[in-house]
Amino acid sequence: MSERISFVIPKRLRKSLRELQELTGEDQSTLLRKLLDKGIADTRLEIAIEHYIDDKVSLEQGSDLARVSLWRFLDELRKRNVQLKYTLEDAEAEVESVRSGTRQV
Repeated sequence: MSERISFVIPKRLRKSLRELQELTGEDQSTLLRKLLDKGIADTRLEIAIEHYIDDKVSLEQGSDLARVSLWRFLDELRKRNVQLKYTLEDAEAEVESVRSGTRQV
């Protein structure tokens, strides 16, 4: 179900939105939904990475928080030169969760 919201955007963003509409050929509502989806996904990933760096979440929890695969999360950490905090116990727990079917690969 959809919900209507409204907000005011600065002129520079309105201009950028019009330019993107011309480039994509999409109507304003469709384009705004896509941009919002991408922004939310990117923000979730940033928060998950910050939480991982601050030892608030494990690798698995970080990937769950970001709503991305563990492999994508690892790739994002690598791109940002984030040191892995992965112990033998973490590896054993990961193997067990894959074995028991509670974690998808």
